[in-house]
Amino acid sequence: MSNFIRTLKQLTSPGGIEGFVAMKYAEFAKNSQLMRDLYRDLATKAAAEIQKGKILEVGPGPGFLAIEMALLSPELQVTGLDLSETMIETARNNVKEYSVSERIEFKKGDASKMPFEDSVFDFVISSGSLHHWKEPIKVFNEIHRVLKEGRKALVSDPRKDTPKEQIEAWAKNIDSKFMRWGLRKSFKEGYTAQEIENLIKDTKFTDFKINIEDIGLEIWLTK
Repeated sequence: MSNFIRTLKQLTSPGGIEGFVAMKYAEFAKNSQLMRDLYRDLATKAAAEIQKGKILEVGPGPGFLAIEMALLSPELQVTGLDLSETMIETARNNVKEYSVSERIEFKKGDASKMPFEDSVFDFVISSGSLHHWKEPIKVFNEIHRVLKEGRKALVSDPRKDTPKEQIEAWAKNIDSKFMRWGLRKSFKEGYTAQEIENLIKDTKFTDFKINIEDIGLEIWLTK
């Protein structure tokens, strides 16, 4: 089957464009050492904060960060919340390959109105989804609501003001033209540290810090 026919079938399948983009990203994340290293780094940071309990991942995508966290900390239960049916199905299939299905679950839901009770999670994490949030203040407030008192959240996302040469250096490591385009788009849709600070000041979080990384931001929040 030609690439054109395969792409056409994906675009006309259930989920349409959203499903096509989700599948392309899932393929990239699975085959990219760059992304796997990123997931492992974030999982290590999460493990330094929590070794057992319940973790919520907002926007888990293909599920590799959840897998890395479960592999690092055998006493963790991970719940991923995503709007994409395609991503949820893909994530469930990926989890089966690593024998951690009993400790990871994925639910469909809107992060701005999460289907969870108050104060149920010991840690909340999100990687690369912040710039997709249509109502970020509502999402941050929902993270605050579902976190237990005194617990932390980590939100990581591309940094809008990352120098172009650094973005292009990353892009050179990506074979797919589609994913290179997606990478550049993510930076354009991202935030600066100052924009994030201004945004969080309008949420229920009063204890937070923003770390400027090489090409991204790490936002640490404490309830």
